[in-house]
Amino acid sequence: ILAYRDALSVPIVLLVALLAAFGSVFYSPCIGTLMLDIIPRNDMVRGQSIYSSITSLIDLVGTAFSGAMVAFFGVPLIVIINGLSNLYSAFTELFIQVPPTVQQGQPVTVKRILSDTRNAVASIFSDSFLRLFSVSALILNLLCAGPMTLVLPLCMEKGFTVDMYGYLIAAYSIGSLLCVVTLGIVKLTPKSRFRLMAFGFAADTLFLIPVYLSAHFLPMCILAFLAGLTNCAGNTIFNAAIKLALPQENRSSTLGFLQSASIGGSAISAVTYGLLCDIFPLYLVFTAGAIVSLVPMLYLCFHPKTKDFILNHCD
Repeated sequence: ILAYRDALSVPIVLLVALLAAFGSVFYSPCIGTLMLDIIPRNDMVRGQSIYSSITSLIDLVGTAFSGAMVAFFGVPLIVIINGLSNLYSAFTELFIQVPPTVQQGQPVTVKRILSDTRNAVASIFSDSFLRLFSVSALILNLLCAGPMTLVLPLCMEKGFTVDMYGYLIAAYSIGSLLCVVTLGIVKLTPKSRFRLMAFGFAADTLFLIPVYLSAHFLPMCILAFLAGLTNCAGNTIFNAAIKLALPQENRSSTLGFLQSASIGGSAISAVTYGLLCDIFPLYLVFTAGAIVSLVPMLYLCFHPKTKDFILNHCD
C-alpha cells in the first residue's frame, strides 16, 4: 500500500524485509520437515526433485510474467499482488493434512524452544558426519556464496548489458531446472547417487572458474548452464540425505539451526566479497575464492563418512 501511494523509504523497506525474513525463519524449516512426513523415504530424492522442478518452473515463468506486468502496470501494483499471493498461499496451506508427530499438540513456550535448540545443536555435534558437514558447509558458504550476490556487477565489469545479465542467470536456472526434472524421472541407486553428488559439487566449481575468467558472453552462458546443472545435482541428493538422517522429534529445530548457519555464512561472505571487490577486480576475487573452495569441497565430497552417510540415508 505504501508503494502504491509512493510513500516508501529505505528504512521502511529494510524493516519490512526484516519482518519477512523473520517469517521465513519459521516457514522454511517447517516446509523441509513436512516434505519428509509426506514423501515416502525411498522416493525422497525423486520427490524433492519433482517439488523443486515445479517451483523452479513457476519461478522462471513468474519472473518473465511479472517483468511484463511491471512494464504495463508499474511496480506498486505488482508489490500489492505479491503480498496478496502470499496471503492466498497461507490460506490454502490450512488444508494440508499434516501427519501426527510426537510433539504435536504440546504447548509452545520460550523454554521449550530454547530446549529444542539446545537438543538440535547437541545432536549435530554428537554425530561425526553432521559435525563434519556443519564446519565444511560454513567454510564453503563463506567462500562460495558471495559471488552469487555480485553477478550483476561482474557483468557490468565485463562490459555486458543488464539484458545479458538476465540471460546469464536464466542459463544457470535452466540448468538447475533440467537437473531436478531429470532426477524426478530417473531413479538412481544409492551408489550412483553418491557418485553424482560428488561429481556435481566438484564440477560446479570447475565450471564457475572459467565463467568468472571469460570475456565472451556465449561461453559464459554455456558454462553457467552446466554449473547450474551440476550444482543442483549435488545439492538435491545431499539435502535429501541430510533430511532423512535427522530424527523426527527435533528435525525442524535442527534444520532451522543448519539453515541459520548457512544464511549467516552467506551474509558474511557477501560483505567480505563486497569489501575485497572494492580493492581488486571482481573476476580475480571470484576466481581465487572458487579455487580455494575446491579444497574443503573435495574433502567433504570424498570423505569416507560422506559416502557412508549417502549410502545409508539415501536408499
